[in-house]
Parts: sequence; structure tokens; C-alpha cells
Amino acid sequence: MRRPDFSTIVSYAYVIIVSFIIIVPFVITFIRSFMMPDGTLSISNYFGIAGVFWPKVWLSLQLAIYTVVLDLVITIPAAYALTRFDFKGKSAVLLTLMGVWYVPGISYALSLILSFYLIYKACLSILGFIVTYVTGFLPIMLLSTIVAFRRLDVSYEEAARCLGASGLKTFLHVTLPLIGPGISSGVILTFILSFNEFITAFLLAGPTGILTAPVKVFDDISHAGMYGFVAAEAAILQLISLTVIFLYLKIVGTRYLKGIVFF
Repeated sequence: MRRPDFSTIVSYAYVIIVSFIIIVPFVITFIRSFMMPDGTLSISNYFGIAGVFWPKVWLSLQLAIYTVVLDLVITIPAAYALTRFDFKGKSAVLLTLMGVWYVPGISYALSLILSFYLIYKACLSILGFIVTYVTGFLPIMLLSTIVAFRRLDVSYEEAARCLGASGLKTFLHVTLPLIGPGISSGVILTFILSFNEFITAFLLAGPTGILTAPVKVFDDISHAGMYGFVAAEAAILQLISLTVIFLYLKIVGTRYLKGIVFF
């Protein structure tokens, strides 16, 4: 049996150290979530937050799903047009769509909320969360989809059309599976960021009185400190994020979007 050389040992050690650094905070959070004020271990923290925190989690989950779906509906045709057609002002349009990422998040959020106060008063409600999330995270989905379309060989689509497939059938059975990696990366990033969004949600909490799960965690930390029930709230957010991403990659990615990395 061949003994591992020095470079192999160093590589494995590097991976182990980096993985340890990344995993330790999660492990500490989970351990803390089972600790009671008297130092004993119990699952009471999870039961104690059930009636208050879970509705906030459900709200954040709904907002994340709305954001992903609406951004997909908007960005897929937009990315197709931006990559397949040349028209005057194309660069300006793309720059405008991507402009959100060229300003600080707090500035963009404040600008949106100010416009809600002065013009779109109906958005001082749950609608405001949906509007800000969709517009704020749209560039992520758009950029991922544009990259996917640019890497797609159009000869596959042309071959399908030559064989008699309609435009819709070509898109559903040829184009969509081939751009799956780009769509999946956009979906994953958009979901995680919107599910855990804090800045916009925090600013909207004042005028609307609506608290999302991340804002609720911050509010509990501010008033109670890092007690076990707050760690339980953070642990729940971590578990939901990981579970949703796993299920998406395992089910959607495997069955409908070929070519992506899945478990």
C-alpha cells in the first residue's frame, strides 16, 4: 500500500482545519440551544418558542418562496432577451438591472422604504416585504441565468426545432435542463439570502409591525441576551436552510434540472 506523500497530508490537514473552523460555530449554537439557565441540558427551549417563533419562521419561508418564484418568472425571459438579442440600450438596461449591487444595501433599503412612505403607501404592509425582496435579490438570479444562457450551445435548441419540437417544448425539455446549473445557483442563493434577510426586514418592522424570523432573533438577543432559547431560534433557521437546500438539490435538481451537483 502506497504511503501518502507530504503534499497529500498537508491537503487533508488543510481541509480538516477549514472544515473545523466553519463547523464549530454551528456546533456551539446547537449545544447552547439545549442549555437551560441552571446549566442542565433539555429540549425545553425548543418547546418554549414554538408558539411565538414558528409563525415568524413560516412568514420568512413564505417570503423566500415568493421571492424565488417571482424572480425566476422575471429573470428567465429577461436573461433570454439580454443574451439572444442585440438592441439599442442593451448595456444600459443590464446596468440598471444590476445597479442594486452597486449601492450599499442599507441605502437601497432606505430608498425603497422612503418611496413607500411618499408614493406607494400600500407597500407599508407585507406587500412591501415582497417588493423589496424581489427587487433586491433579482440581480443574483438574473446574473446566474445570464451566465447559464451564455454557456448554452444554441445548436441543441436548433436540433430540437428541426426535429419538430415547438418553442415551448424545446424550452422545457432542452433549454431548461441545460441551464439548470445556473438556475439552481440563483435559486439557492436567492432563497438563503431572502430567508435570512435582516436589513430590509428590520427597517420595515417599524412602520408595518411585522417581524420576520431573523428580526425576531435580533429582538430577542437585544432584550434577553444569548440565552438557550435564542440559540434554539438560530439553530432552527440553520436547520431549515440546510434542509430546504438539500431537498431542492436532491429532488428538483435530480429530476428536472440535469447536470447540477447533487447529493
